[in-house]
Amino acid sequence: MLQTFLSDATPNDEVPTVRYVHPLTDEHRNLLEKTMKNDASPRARARAHSLLLSVQGLTINEIAKIYHVDRDTVSTWLTQWEQQGEGSLHDQPRSGRPPTLTPEEQELAIASMKEEPRSLKQVVDRLAHKTAKRLSISALKRLAKRARLRWKRVRKS
Repeated sequence: MLQTFLSDATPNDEVPTVRYVHPLTDEHRNLLEKTMKNDASPRARARAHSLLLSVQGLTINEIAKIYHVDRDTVSTWLTQWEQQGEGSLHDQPRSGRPPTLTPEEQELAIASMKEEPRSLKQVVDRLAHKTAKRLSISALKRLAKRARLRWKRVRKS
């Protein structure tokens, strides 16, 4: 899917290579256009559009200027399209720290926060007693945010 062309010699007599995506099948072109217009991920939309621009003859440097990214990034997008096809448009899952609480323990923590919304310290103590896992108050706040719960500190009047 990736094609290499040679441009005219530069004053230094170096011959840079310019890479373009091979002409696309109708199926691939439709997929890229659909992704570019309708996908929820801005990164996938940018990658699809850059591939379509490359097919139209824009160089890597021109595409990099359009998206304000490094030329190596655009080159990587083209290479991944050649190797992986459609799978290269979306980001792959990344590794990260596993959650401290299991889904059942998270539900227990959310229920405890709903019962005692004014005292997260008591929720931390209750969870430590029931699960033998100690969480910080900020971790509880993040959990509440993911569960779409609102937490505000109580003001004394």
